[in-house]
Amino acid sequence: MTDYSIGIDLGTTYSCLAYIDEDGDPVVEKNFEQEDTTPSVILFNENGEIIVGSPAKDMAMMYPPERTITSIKRQMGTDYEVDIDGEKFNPIMLSAVILRKMINDFNENHGCDIKKAVITCPAYFGQNERDATKTAGTIAGLEDVTVINEPTAAAISFGFGNAEGKKRVLVYDLGGGTFDVTILEIDGSSFTAVATDGERLLGGKDWDAVISKIIKEKVSEESGIDIETLDEDEDIKQTLVNDSETIKKRLSTAESTKGTLTVEGQKVVFTITRDEFEAASASLIQTTIEIIDRVLASKEYTMGDIDEVILVGGSSRMPQVKNSIAAKYPDAEIRVFDPDQSVAKGAALFAKSNSMIPEGAPVNPVTGAPAEPVEGVLSVHNVLSKTFGIKAMYEDGTEMISNIIFRNEVLPIESIKTYYPVDDGQSTIKVEIYEDAAMNNEEGKKTAVIDGAPVGEFMMELPADVTKNTPITVKFTATDEGILIASVDCMEQHTDYQIENDLKMSADAIERSQGLMEKVSNAN
Repeated sequence: MTDYSIGIDLGTTYSCLAYIDEDGDPVVEKNFEQEDTTPSVILFNENGEIIVGSPAKDMAMMYPPERTITSIKRQMGTDYEVDIDGEKFNPIMLSAVILRKMINDFNENHGCDIKKAVITCPAYFGQNERDATKTAGTIAGLEDVTVINEPTAAAISFGFGNAEGKKRVLVYDLGGGTFDVTILEIDGSSFTAVATDGERLLGGKDWDAVISKIIKEKVSEESGIDIETLDEDEDIKQTLVNDSETIKKRLSTAESTKGTLTVEGQKVVFTITRDEFEAASASLIQTTIEIIDRVLASKEYTMGDIDEVILVGGSSRMPQVKNSIAAKYPDAEIRVFDPDQSVAKGAALFAKSNSMIPEGAPVNPVTGAPAEPVEGVLSVHNVLSKTFGIKAMYEDGTEMISNIIFRNEVLPIESIKTYYPVDDGQSTIKVEIYEDAAMNNEEGKKTAVIDGAPVGEFMMELPADVTKNTPITVKFTATDEGILIASVDCMEQHTDYQIENDLKMSADAIERSQGLMEKVSNAN
């Protein structure tokens, strides 16, 4: 049986699966509906079946709104939960449903049973979200899941077969529900991220909401029906979800477009121009420009230090994206690069690269990568997307996060910091680990607790004879995948700790969820 190299772009609004063909090229797999991308929409029908993709999107209006799930990626790493017919589904399970549909379609097309894949996630995803993505792959039936950052995957796809030498690129990734900017250095088969930033709640869906608002204002003015009444109509809300996306896409190629909306038996025709759409969404595009500025500033770069700006993600097709970047940075080289498929293709190339590492080859104990270069194997280094530290009490009695390793540092990272007990004879310490957004500068050495998020904690017993002057050394190690490992030493005492988030599913819950995947069905 062929051992396929699989890459999956698990997206907010659309997902995509790619594999490496017999010629070594990345190819996007068409789903059961013969589409290159699968809408990340889930419908629970009355027969207990779970429908995913275009059929779910098309049938959504026939069912109560609570039976249709969209944009679940925005909930990854949270305690969001939905109850369907007495069965509780969390974001991990719902993401697994989307993965299972794509895996099923691939298996049926190729007569195989894939168990290994590389799945992508936004560069700024923290520990919880990455763990959740891996677990979703396990529930979907995969036994070996590697997570890679979306912009890194896009850069791998961009650099595939590119013999132009060393390049520094800025990947602007505007997807359906998430946005990030990453600067990478490409040198042959080496891909090194040097800085990243993003906004987890910004994407094409927000531009759709702008279109929806414009439509409601025009329809209200024409029909005399107030906007509040339109907002209360579930059928109108669902119609606007679909129509706003369609109109947005039309305005990427046309200066204006028409649409219709039926309200209280009255069919209202409206016209939306690209100019009014871009004016209404100006604040959204400005946010993305500000994030570009932040990423450049974090490394003291200007756009003159960037060889090329690569636009990926389906929403980057909107003309205002390229035009706004060009207006801010007139000398920038900007290219829209395979926006819907580059991330999945890059993930498949990375999967192929991983498969070429000889079994038993010596590996770096920190990175897990080959200790020596292997021909055909990509060298990929990401940056840490979050800053990590521990809660500490300072001399003035205030408690703050004392940061140890910092975001936008190239992985793997190892850093040691020394602390001291608060009291003589102190018997235990509680090590509370936080993540935040501080930069590695004087201001970023410590962060207010309220500005961080707790990600783990553990207790450690101290030797009996410690004093306020006994050093306690804390070592943080972040692996190539961004997994954080902490170790603490105090005299002869030693404790190791690997972060496991509070939302981690138990083995029993995972096994039970795997059973629910049998309900994933193609609507015929």
